Amino acid sequence: MDVIDARIERIITASAHAPSVHNTQPWRVELEGNRMLVHADPSRQLRHSDPAGREMYISCGAFLFNVRTSARRESLTAQATILPSPHDKLHVASIRFDPALGPDMDELELSVAIDRRATSRTPFDDQPLDSDVLLEIQMAARDEGADLHLIHPSDPTRSNVLTLVRRAEALAGEDAVARGEEAAWTATTAARHDGIPQDLLGPSATDEQAPVRHFLASGGDAEFEHRSTMAVLSTPDDTPRDWIAAGEALEHLLLVATTYFVHASFATTVLENPTTRHDLRRALSLDGWPQMLMRMGYSATHPHTPRRTIEEIVAPGEPETAAE
Repeated sequence: MDVIDARIERIITASAHAPSVHNTQPWRVELEGNRMLVHADPSRQLRHSDPAGREMYISCGAFLFNVRTSARRESLTAQATILPSPHDKLHVASIRFDPALGPDMDELELSVAIDRRATSRTPFDDQPLDSDVLLEIQMAARDEGADLHLIHPSDPTRSNVLTLVRRAEALAGEDAVARGEEAAWTATTAARHDGIPQDLLGPSATDEQAPVRHFLASGGDAEFEHRSTMAVLSTPDDTPRDWIAAGEALEHLLLVATTYFVHASFATTVLENPTTRHDLRRALSLDGWPQMLMRMGYSATHPHTPRRTIEEIVAPGEPETAAE
């Protein structure tokens, strides 16, 4: 690999801290002068659970938001063109870096939050988020063209949502291919630079009304909170462009949450099943399409999942193209 400009190397390293489904990190980068080409990596797609690549594109959108944010820390602007090639569905974005003034305080705070953000799969404090924090988190999602529907502890739809989550997990548990796919990316060894290690899967909840995802390889049981805030991130439509926007919105709101010491965990199984995804949309009377379900709360700092190296992310040559 050619020598990479130090600023671009720092941008890529920071951007790779983006959240991704099962920590698959399904992004691939090419560099051309002051341009970065971001591609989705189909070899890291969950082919069974995510056949259309929705979660893969969301993950790449989160990576893209980190590129934009970390570029400002380097006194650069990242001008992104989304899905620039009609013939290459995996070409997520072309980014041009231009010199700019240094970051303002808000930009700097977000860029610092990139390294601090971590998904938490352990119990949160048993309280909802403060209203002013929730407002800022919602505004962050809207800045990227998405909406964040809040499900408060007293919301009567909350039990319906949790019932759908458990139903989707039960159906996935009966699916041998789905179980195998999850096993390939969870309870991973220390030698892996991706996936979720066993000690970071978190425990299973002791009751069905706890707002937490159950992994097949989760270790032990624990009592989870019941009054944390739940939220559904949605977009106006349900196309790859919307999925990328959902990823950018997700990372933006997560970084804002991190500045308030708020963590999040995700329940994606309910959105991977077309039936339960439809039922979730109907239960919440959403105008848009649900792209992510999460719980958010206050907790201690959580360890980070492993990340791939620069050499594994930046690759020369032509990217693999998506099948029609």
